[in-house]
Amino acid sequence: MLALLLGAAVACGGDDGAGDGPPLPEVTDPLAHVDPTIGTGGLGFAYGSSFVGAAAPHGLVKLGPDTRGPFGTINFQHYSGYWYGDDIIQAFTHLHLHGAGATDYGILAVMPTRAFDPTKTSVVDYEARFAKADERARAGSYAVTLADGTAVELVATARGAHHVYDFGGAAGTLVLDLDKTLSGGTVTDAELHLDAATQTVRGRLHHDGGMSDGFGGYDLFFVARTRQPWQASVVWSGGAPASAGTDATGTGVGAALTIAGGAPVELQVGVSLVSLAGAEANLAAELPAWDAAATRAAVEQAWRERLEVVKVTGGTVAERRTFYTSFYHAFLMPTIIGDADGAFRLVGMAAPEVASGYTQLSDFSLWDTYRTVHPLYSWLSPASAHDSAYSLVRLGEGLGGCPRWPIAIGEAGTMLGASCDIAVADHLVKGHARGDAAFEQRAWTLLREAAMSPTVPPLGRGGRSHVEVYMQLGYVPASIGRSVSHTTEYAHDDFALANLAAALGHDADAATLRGRAHGWRALYDPAVGFLRARAADGTFPGAFDPLELSEDYAEANAWHSLWMAGAHDVAGMAELMGGRDALVGKLKMFFTEARRDWETADPSAANFPRPYYWHGNEPDINAAFLFAQAGRPDLTQEWARWIIDNLYSDLPEGVAGNDDGGTLGSWYVFASLGLYPVPGSDRYVVSAPIFEQARVVVDGHELVIAAPGASPRRRFVRAVSVDGVPLTAPELTHAQLRTAARIDFEMSDAPTSWGRAD
Repeated sequence: MLALLLGAAVACGGDDGAGDGPPLPEVTDPLAHVDPTIGTGGLGFAYGSSFVGAAAPHGLVKLGPDTRGPFGTINFQHYSGYWYGDDIIQAFTHLHLHGAGATDYGILAVMPTRAFDPTKTSVVDYEARFAKADERARAGSYAVTLADGTAVELVATARGAHHVYDFGGAAGTLVLDLDKTLSGGTVTDAELHLDAATQTVRGRLHHDGGMSDGFGGYDLFFVARTRQPWQASVVWSGGAPASAGTDATGTGVGAALTIAGGAPVELQVGVSLVSLAGAEANLAAELPAWDAAATRAAVEQAWRERLEVVKVTGGTVAERRTFYTSFYHAFLMPTIIGDADGAFRLVGMAAPEVASGYTQLSDFSLWDTYRTVHPLYSWLSPASAHDSAYSLVRLGEGLGGCPRWPIAIGEAGTMLGASCDIAVADHLVKGHARGDAAFEQRAWTLLREAAMSPTVPPLGRGGRSHVEVYMQLGYVPASIGRSVSHTTEYAHDDFALANLAAALGHDADAATLRGRAHGWRALYDPAVGFLRARAADGTFPGAFDPLELSEDYAEANAWHSLWMAGAHDVAGMAELMGGRDALVGKLKMFFTEARRDWETADPSAANFPRPYYWHGNEPDINAAFLFAQAGRPDLTQEWARWIIDNLYSDLPEGVAGNDDGGTLGSWYVFASLGLYPVPGSDRYVVSAPIFEQARVVVDGHELVIAAPGASPRRRFVRAVSVDGVPLTAPELTHAQLRTAARIDFEMSDAPTSWGRAD
């Protein structure tokens, strides 16, 4: 199997060795460099969990294959439904997550079969083998030829799907399975109705997924229609064999539609999380004609408009593929949950409401995405930033406080911290909502009350579940699980909220929150040189091992968790460690040990948590940029490039861990453009671009980031200027990115003193 995967990986791409000749010309069409198979491979903790199928930007419909293979359908390799090493497609389902480390969706299944047997109505009966050579994934569409010769093409719109199944002129059957889910999910109730006269299937299913079961699951409504009339049809439910009929209800619901030979069979589907009428209207609005080619062209243009805001010059073929696929991944989630008319529903709503001036989104993996995805939107996709901020505030008002991990119509409550605060503040601090005073007030009231009210506010606390004791002590005590991570997350949340308070003129609250943002320092134990759990009485209880993945930290050890607070409080970190030199020294040790581990450990170690720098998980992904914040940009340039070159590629295993809604992809986009955000602020750390030029056009404003000669060898910076004015420190503001015409980097083969604060 390993040999098979490596062979397939080599066939997919790799570094073309460019860099010695003239630079590659400016990209003309970014979609030519998007490969959705990147990040679909990897094992264990190195599984990228990328969605491979057809999707529109932020689309509710993510239509793609759910597969099985040598590991069966084990959860840990199938969070997105698909693993690159599999060779069996179970079905094509309409909803998926991207890059998540948890399972949900994988519902409303369709599968073609040439010989339907009425006694075989479960996925193991109609699944089919396929070969990687017969698979093609593109932005907006997915195609595969099954082992029996059936050619499949899938195209997605935001709320709809166009399926094309070519049986080679023979008759074929489409199985609609309303019981199919990914591991951990259950369809507790479903119904469908067949109307042969109009060749339409209407239905609903209720899904309790691995995450959504926490709030009782959700209904998915659908309307499906075939282009050709049915030669025969059957339905089933409750474990009974298929039989003639038009209706099926209960559990284990499905139907099969047999269509005579001739032209390829076409199926269109509209879905809604609101109502059956909404699904019908979505289908009519987004798929008005039987023209798969036109639909594919339209969704590709929607993707092109998202991605062509950055056009790079230079780099290698592999770097371009990695860059644009990473950028593409950033827009697979969050997800539109409203209908084409703006109507949406949340858990507990008596009736739907209509989003005004924005599109309601859900599926926010906030503990991950606040670090890179939302700052990326704030810079490169203000429309996505706008919809995200407004959606999060509305979710907070409707679900009992700003959420941690909203999925579909409710709140899963996964992970920790008030990451919503940072995502919303990042948008508002950068001025994107200026002029909408009513929204600013709604956001501020929601976030401020959750963070600062001594009693639980009417709208709830959301992610601030332990804020009362945090306000008393300045930290979350050891008696509460993951106490260190709770504290560092709250500290960054408070930093972002302080910036928002200042931007809105709430100076007293800003001062209070800035003070609270330093409370994490109380967890630094000078006896061991790390942050560790501290009891309410001020003692540090228990034994300590900085490499242990203990319950004091969220998905991390003490080494990983040490650096997170440095993003917003590097001065405090340096003070605790005995000065900037001591901070830089310890950070160098962290990365040096990481490289040693990477180079000397058994290759299988990549499938497990790394003891030092662990790029496949979130708590320390800012660490390479702390060097620059501590006055050593040359070391940021060195280690950020090491991460780019060693922990990313354009292969299926080219993402170092779960992409988590585009988090690792957005890291790559920022780092390869020579910048990295301080989330919840208007500041960016300056590193070094990997491309000779990037032309960035956002809302009509063009910024050229030029780095002639940039390459793995010339990875250091000799000088930087903004519109001809020398930049003396490795930091830029959002205003500079939105107003400057040029940022010029002078590159060097060796480290330089530029920007150092020795």
